[in-house]
Amino acid sequence: MCDVSRNAISATTVTVNATLIPRLPAIKVRNIDMANEDAISISSREDQQDDYQQRRAILEPAILNVVNALGGHEGGVYRLGDEVYGCLKDLKKFWRKDDTDDERTVARILWASRVLPNDLVPIILETAGKGHVEDKRAIACADLITAMTWPIDLAEELKELDEELDRGTDYTQLLQSHLHYKAALLRPGVLQALFGITLPCLSQSPKTRTERDVQIVNVVLHLVRNLAFIKDLPANVHLSADQAEFASLQSKLIRTLSESHFFDLLLTIASSAATDAMFNGWNALVLEIFYLLFRGVKPSQLVSEQSVVSRTWLRCHTQPIELKRATSKQDRTCSSSSRLKIDAEEISHVALLHVTHALGPRSRYS
Repeated sequence: MCDVSRNAISATTVTVNATLIPRLPAIKVRNIDMANEDAISISSREDQQDDYQQRRAILEPAILNVVNALGGHEGGVYRLGDEVYGCLKDLKKFWRKDDTDDERTVARILWASRVLPNDLVPIILETAGKGHVEDKRAIACADLITAMTWPIDLAEELKELDEELDRGTDYTQLLQSHLHYKAALLRPGVLQALFGITLPCLSQSPKTRTERDVQIVNVVLHLVRNLAFIKDLPANVHLSADQAEFASLQSKLIRTLSESHFFDLLLTIASSAATDAMFNGWNALVLEIFYLLFRGVKPSQLVSEQSVVSRTWLRCHTQPIELKRATSKQDRTCSSSSRLKIDAEEISHVALLHVTHALGPRSRYS
């Protein structure tokens, strides 16, 4: 009986050992798999950074060569290159490569080269700003500027990013570049030149109007939308002199649009949308432009009398803020910040009221 018990015990032991033996390697394999997964994820982020650097190293020399061929300043005057039109078309082809690149490599290269303020703006002033409104170089330049200032919707961009592969994507630099682009396009004469590009297209009768004419006006209107979309920096007395300019760009844009007769064009499109098929196609775009321009304005100010708001604005600006009476640094900061807020907002409100009253009572209350 003892022998039988011993045999049973030994058999049981063998069975238990047999069941444990295959489990031990399984646990080890599972640990190895986890380590391998971590190693793969780390290497993928490193590979992504390497891919960006390699992509930039390939594209940057070619793009900079095209930028240099656009032209340059000579004796204080900008001289156009011999193949400036072809160079503009090549830059637009490079720009399309960002359609499949979440890092926006081409946009970052063009921002680093400062091609818009140093080259594209002078080209616009040289070609469209001196009466050459039908110059194909001016149209190609306006097309490229519209693409470079296209709004960046951070919420949508972040939704499209791959959680693992695109963690390092940073849009701060791109948003900063748009502020600089807006400031450059608000230089004297730039919007007037862009408005001049649309005049030959708008002067055509419906029978002689071509699809290209419609596309040219469409590009310029989208450029106005892009500029209105770019938000100013918050007003702050601690900003440097260069950064303080970026706190009042929207007010400057509104004044410039008024001076360059863009508001007259927008009002014409809005009032003729029901009678002209071409204007009807821009109805939603004009509505978006007005929304972006009226953004931040109180509804009560839009329906109030223009003379009342003008007197209020004059009263605020004819009463100087006496910073010397501030007893502390905090008081001086609050007083200066209030003055900056008045400058950034009230001027916009007064300019926009001209547009509101031009639309008429029916448009304002409908």
